[in-house]
Amino acid sequence: MNRRAFLLASLAGATASLAPPAAAQQRGEAVLSSTAGEGQASPAAQEAFSFDWLKQRAAALSQRPYQAPTNADLPQSYAEMDYSLFREIEFNRERRLWRGEEGLAFQLDFLHRGALFKERVDIFTVEGGVARPVLYDPGLFNFRAAPQPPAGLELGFSGFRVHNPINSPDVWDEFLVFQGATYFRAVGQGQFYGISARALALKTGERSGEEFPRFTAFYIVKPEPGEEVLTIFALLDSPSTTGAYRFLVRPGRDTVIEVTGALCPRKNLMHVGLAPLTSMYLFGPLDRTGFDDYRPQVHDSDGLQMLSGNNEWLWRPLGNFPSLQSSSFMDPAPRGFGLVQRARRFEEYQDLEAHYERRPSVWVEPIGSWANGTIQLLEIPTELEIHDNIVAFWKPSYEIAPGAPYTFAYRMRWTDRPKLTEGFLYAAESRGGRNLHQDRKLYVLDFVPEGGGQPRLDDLRLEISSTHGEVESPVLQPNPPIDGVRATFLFSPADEPTEFRLRLLRGDTPASETWLYRWIPQ
Repeated sequence: MNRRAFLLASLAGATASLAPPAAAQQRGEAVLSSTAGEGQASPAAQEAFSFDWLKQRAAALSQRPYQAPTNADLPQSYAEMDYSLFREIEFNRERRLWRGEEGLAFQLDFLHRGALFKERVDIFTVEGGVARPVLYDPGLFNFRAAPQPPAGLELGFSGFRVHNPINSPDVWDEFLVFQGATYFRAVGQGQFYGISARALALKTGERSGEEFPRFTAFYIVKPEPGEEVLTIFALLDSPSTTGAYRFLVRPGRDTVIEVTGALCPRKNLMHVGLAPLTSMYLFGPLDRTGFDDYRPQVHDSDGLQMLSGNNEWLWRPLGNFPSLQSSSFMDPAPRGFGLVQRARRFEEYQDLEAHYERRPSVWVEPIGSWANGTIQLLEIPTELEIHDNIVAFWKPSYEIAPGAPYTFAYRMRWTDRPKLTEGFLYAAESRGGRNLHQDRKLYVLDFVPEGGGQPRLDDLRLEISSTHGEVESPVLQPNPPIDGVRATFLFSPADEPTEFRLRLLRGDTPASETWLYRWIPQ
């Protein structure tokens, strides 16, 4: 997906109507009055909405053949609309859901269909166990230069976004958006949108082609006055599986989203990605070959951070390689992983528009045990920063079969940088280039202790290895300007991909995270 288009399109939206037109009212009544069992989108009148009801709905839906959306109701002028025109459609903030209600911490806008976002999603609000549809009304939008929708058509919504006084008590800032397939993104205080998340990845990186599940319905629980957590439920559908999801969202300095999922496969699932993250990496200090750009680096994330089941911290800087790279990190019980933006100073990017230094990192922590699997990293070649080319997720090593629902849970933290143990050294900077004689590759790594303080060099030693080629002249020295230490080494490559592994030790005890990197012949 074109990430810039996604961002721009998600800025266009709408809000819930208090006085819907007749067509929208009829659609809402039809949805609520449905008693078709497997096909109903909302509980029957005698039932209360609950997560159990949604899981039953997903299980029943999995017994029916998949029906792909046709979008036949979307006028051609909207189906073929370009993004510059789509951006003209803006929400009427005066009609924002829950606007002005005393003590409520959230307000909602609902996003129009069109351009990339053709698929309709049904959206309900839940209050007192009762789910009521949010009804489309063109009067909720300022279309500006975009064409007015044909009279009498109920075009519906493609997603929604959530506002909260996350940065200032007097300003309702957007901090969360769900739109397109199962994509969503969030920010913490002072951050700009960057990295995206998805509810589920299927067949990602497989030769058979990726399958994109989509959310077909959302159920958003109206919070109580003073409640700081927003609860969102979603129904997932795809050719291979259905699913029920619950998102518990708490905005703040770090925005935390707790995700619980239940998959009901239609067929055996062989290539499943849980907690998938999608980001962009164009170039950085390790390798900027082929980029004539005034900026020192361009990326939403600069590394994959992992905490293994045996308590080893690992850091894998990202790359934009000439060919698709797939990496697997086996771990029987991971404690966490995430795509991270460590470079946090404007001077490291020099971009007054993108402000990459303010893009969030996302850290994923399993709730319960994720046993037997791998953390997968895909790095896709790209020449433009408008494309998301980095994907990371947890991939179970076993097949997920139809039958009982497959359940899982995890916590996502949208933050500046996941913190390590106090005093533990992490790779704050990773650089690469040719050496003085231009005959070998030189790598320069700067480590700083978590929490600050100049580390003692006399009790540290450097451990380094490579799978191919020759590592030469390893040096460890103080780096007083950053209160850290610098590790350098030269590399004479062989003509085949090489994996580096480097860490600092005190005696036989790790004093730093393990630095991993891949070199590719070019």
